[in-house]
Amino acid sequence: YVLLGGGPPPSSKLPPGLLRRMRGEVEYWYPVDLRVSGRDLIQNHLTFYLYCHQALFPPHMLPRGIRTNGHLLLDHAKMSKSTGNFLTLKGAIQQYSADAMRFALALSGDTNEDANFEHTTANAAILKLTSELAFMEETAA
Repeated sequence: YVLLGGGPPPSSKLPPGLLRRMRGEVEYWYPVDLRVSGRDLIQNHLTFYLYCHQALFPPHMLPRGIRTNGHLLLDHAKMSKSTGNFLTLKGAIQQYSADAMRFALALSGDTNEDANFEHTTANAAILKLTSELAFMEETAA
């Protein structure tokens, strides 16, 4: 009932209202527009994700798309808390600003290969954005 509809099972110990809410969640979230995941999950998790959805759901509820991506490196090295080579999103925004982070992340890569976030790119983004702001303020004055 929860996944495919139909009437609630007569033998269920769950209250009908809870079953309706659960069914409502499935109807709200399905079909999935886009499933985004790491490329390392293609051979297992994402393959079985497709198999299970194909086996369980009618065609109109199948996932509409899957996008995979590489991992994010920090200055050409794997991020690792144990080695101290990591950057949290909150810390990066505090250090560079949200706009400079967007700029640096956009330049870090967009393929299935690993993306590389570089501190030098984020610092350069601050300078470019500051120069652009000054130009706009001067032009508008």
